[in-house]
Amino acid sequence: MTLLRPLLLATLLLSPSALAGWVTVHGQAQIINDNLDQARERAIDRALSQALMQSGAQLDYQQRSQNGVLMEEELHWQAQAEVESMELLSERRSGNHYKVELRVLLQSTALGECQGPAGRVAISVPRAQVRYREQLVPGGLYELDGAFARLLGNTLNGEGRYAFATARDDLRIDMMSPDRQWVRSLGEQDHSQYVLAVVFDDLSVDRPDRVLGYWERDASRNLALEATLYDAFTTERVWSQRYRSQGGWPYERQEMADTATEKFWGSDFGAELRRVGTELVRDLNQTLACQPLKGRILELTGDTAVVTLGLRHGLRPGDRLQIVQQQDYWGQAGSLTLTLEQVEPERARARFSGAAAQMGVQVGDWVQRAPR
Repeated sequence: MTLLRPLLLATLLLSPSALAGWVTVHGQAQIINDNLDQARERAIDRALSQALMQSGAQLDYQQRSQNGVLMEEELHWQAQAEVESMELLSERRSGNHYKVELRVLLQSTALGECQGPAGRVAISVPRAQVRYREQLVPGGLYELDGAFARLLGNTLNGEGRYAFATARDDLRIDMMSPDRQWVRSLGEQDHSQYVLAVVFDDLSVDRPDRVLGYWERDASRNLALEATLYDAFTTERVWSQRYRSQGGWPYERQEMADTATEKFWGSDFGAELRRVGTELVRDLNQTLACQPLKGRILELTGDTAVVTLGLRHGLRPGDRLQIVQQQDYWGQAGSLTLTLEQVEPERARARFSGAAAQMGVQVGDWVQRAPR
């Protein structure tokens, strides 16, 4: 039996050994209020997410140095693939869970006309915001906002084809404020190109009616959030997406849930949080595939400049950067270029193309990767 699920046939980022062919994965979900269809669908979703995580993108750097000085650095990206179809090998109810085994066909694909940023952009992920904090009282989930920021940061660093993250789980920001200066400020502090803002607007717990004076065990917790990606240079919104789901909530009415424990992340609700985080990162990968790689000038000395781009961004000695002219609001890449000479993990020293070429250039100006 072969099933096609268009909603889930999103782009997956895979290692070279898994570009095409069949893989076998498992998934399970708690059965909530005897709703087998919903549990089956969530179990299949989680199995496909597991396929993505098992074959997650890897970044392979190869460096050559001489006398302690980096001479050459090569960046190898994994190719892209997608789920072409899947075969349901088995499905069954096991106690209060629904379990499935899938055989998934992975097919390599290309980006088409869009060639991506040819590197990785830096994203700051501040602590998530909870619109209705009273919904955190059941289970005492007061640290969920910080834990989810760390989850997204780790997932981006492990699965992000076009991005890496700095998780700022200690930073509380009013993300719903119309003033977005916090976006630019955080981008400058972290040397990030984007800021990812997450707002939870439903974390309520649904408990069934009492049966013979007792609470039923199959309570559930709702999960609804909006994720928004802001350009840290212009503060404009680049991408936004809503996610809604539900997971079984195994904790009793007065029981506290610790987001730092395996028990929480191993629960049905914790598994759904991880799945939503993986889906969010997958959507970000598709959005960032067509965005340019940008940075800022940190220092200017003579005909050289230090910029906020380096090995982690996929740059190497000899690469060229363009100065972004900012006469208009958006900024356009100009003809003035720099050539990278020394490249460190998150910064690089570059030389201007002419002795007087840097006239008018200032610290804080933007640079953009030039086509190779």
